[in-house]
Amino acid sequence: MKRGLVFGMIFLFASASTLLAQQRWSAGPRIGVNVSSLYGKSSYYGPKVGLIAGGFVSYSSINHFGISADVLYSQRGGKYDNPSDRSSHTQFLNYLEIPVVARYYLNLSGNFRPNFFVGPSLGILMAAKRTHSINQGQSYPDSDTKDEFEPLDLGGTAGFQANFKVKDRQRFLIDARYTLGLTNVRTNSSPWLGNSTFSFTLGYSFGVGRNY
Repeated sequence: MKRGLVFGMIFLFASASTLLAQQRWSAGPRIGVNVSSLYGKSSYYGPKVGLIAGGFVSYSSINHFGISADVLYSQRGGKYDNPSDRSSHTQFLNYLEIPVVARYYLNLSGNFRPNFFVGPSLGILMAAKRTHSINQGQSYPDSDTKDEFEPLDLGGTAGFQANFKVKDRQRFLIDARYTLGLTNVRTNSSPWLGNSTFSFTLGYSFGVGRNY
């Protein structure tokens, strides 16, 4: 867990180290909710709600294109329910999530700059826990399940952001995205399971470095 946090902070600081020498850079916090599940063959997982929060750095060029990187604490997982054998539980998977996305802005400037984005996302597993476990109608105590899941999750993310000007070089952000895990999150390859997460966040962007 500590190594994941250190890796994420190094990544963010490395991205921010060039800010003062650049134009049109911005950075800020982001917070919201995840609606996540686990998908795969014979999956009995349904959605659960979790927290997503962290920070970002972003660069938007003079034309329609830009790029941004986030470091986010992301609570994923799902609620398992298999009526055939009367088993159920809630699986928590908490990640340090690092998406890097390319953005396409629909306009060059103005008080409202909506944009679409797409790119890869890396998840570093920080903790895993199974709660409210029932098997064959019998209850079981909560358990740490980190050893059952892979330490890394590689996926892709895409979404839409509404970007509103608040004052000079400060903007309010509304972000909706979907992140699909492309690798098996289980250490045991069967059954195959991948992350599936909808995220809805609010953010605030501050201009950094020289004005353009």
